[in-house]
Amino acid sequence: MTTTWRNWSGEHEARPRRYHQPSSEADVVDVIERVRETDARLRVVGAGHSWSDAAACDEHMMNLDRMDAVKRVDKARCEITVEAGIRLKALIARMRERGLGMSNLGSVIEQSVAGAISTGTHGTGLGFGNLPTQVVGMRLVNGRGEVMEIEDGSDLMDAARVSLGALGVITQVTVRGEPDFRLRERTWSFPVDEAPEMIPALIEQHEHIKFWWLPHTSKVQAFAFERTSDSVTPGLDRVEALDRLINRSVFPALLELGNRNLALVPLLNRLVSAVYFTHGERVAEYERIFSLAMPPVHREAEYGIPIEQAGPMLVALRDEIDRRGLRVNFITELRFMAADNSWLSPAYGRPSCQFGAYTCENADRERFFQAFHELALQHGPRPHWGKTSLLDHATLRENLPRMSDFLKLRRELDPAGVFINDFTRRVFGL
Repeated sequence: MTTTWRNWSGEHEARPRRYHQPSSEADVVDVIERVRETDARLRVVGAGHSWSDAAACDEHMMNLDRMDAVKRVDKARCEITVEAGIRLKALIARMRERGLGMSNLGSVIEQSVAGAISTGTHGTGLGFGNLPTQVVGMRLVNGRGEVMEIEDGSDLMDAARVSLGALGVITQVTVRGEPDFRLRERTWSFPVDEAPEMIPALIEQHEHIKFWWLPHTSKVQAFAFERTSDSVTPGLDRVEALDRLINRSVFPALLELGNRNLALVPLLNRLVSAVYFTHGERVAEYERIFSLAMPPVHREAEYGIPIEQAGPMLVALRDEIDRRGLRVNFITELRFMAADNSWLSPAYGRPSCQFGAYTCENADRERFFQAFHELALQHGPRPHWGKTSLLDHATLRENLPRMSDFLKLRRELDPAGVFINDFTRRVFGL
């Protein structure tokens, strides 16, 4: 019986002939060898939380959920080695049992560790890299069925950290974190027109900071996080339960109302902004501050651009939405990360503003993403690989200095093209 796989947003699906769930690295080797011998194709999928079609494959798909064990812990070095199928939320729990925490996280913690690092998942904070930078060791089974032990500081690690699943199947990772910690979140607003002046100073002043702007409104909401030894804010469980309820019921209802009548979107956005974009403070365990209640189903496009372009591009996007008469019903988000050495990372060799344009399904979605793409092209954009991107292979080669090196390594490690799918053909120009 054919399995039908869909990603979280429902935008992409696949009907693989075989769906594999190995329990060990030896099982992974066996599957890869059988796929190669039949000249077939294989892609690995975790939680399916990417908005791109990176995992989709109609031949063989592999899921590593059964490979989620903790292999060893080095508390002195704040390191934990785990099988690559473990979900982030489970990894966080296993690290907390040993007094450890991850230095940075994104907004969602449902993903598998392998999937999160392979697509360049990130949090925010100019002094912190994306999630792949926290990986200091890795085991990978390449397209020849060979198990490779990859060490920190090597060219191979710089290529494998953000590999899009194109070099092989990651079976084990060593994550370097820090002692477990809590964060204080402070939120406030400022006018969109002040973004070019405010953002550069704010990202230097705060350990972690992100900005939300809801189109058709005049304010940017800032979320700043700092480490603290203070106690967790009383009553936070009730607040988080209310957030989950709102995201499951209230927001979807408002979005559906706007979809039925696009003219209502600006008014609805201003209502949401007035209620939700408030000033406040709270303290909690780090993952409760970094992550969010699961949002309504929506679409996301995101590019990494130079940090000095963050504020000007936000103002330009606002003006372009107005000029084209678009109706956009979800937030735009700006996050920041330090430069890194990962060949296909948006932050390779330069600090990055991760500029995300989001929208739920409506009649203006494609025109909005096209407008966003055209603006981003002015700033040397690099894609978040787990999100929608309109960049073609020629532009990717131009904006990612190590793309040619990565493609050469891909041919060496996967000469039979075991891990090729429509996504890799498109972005690698195969």
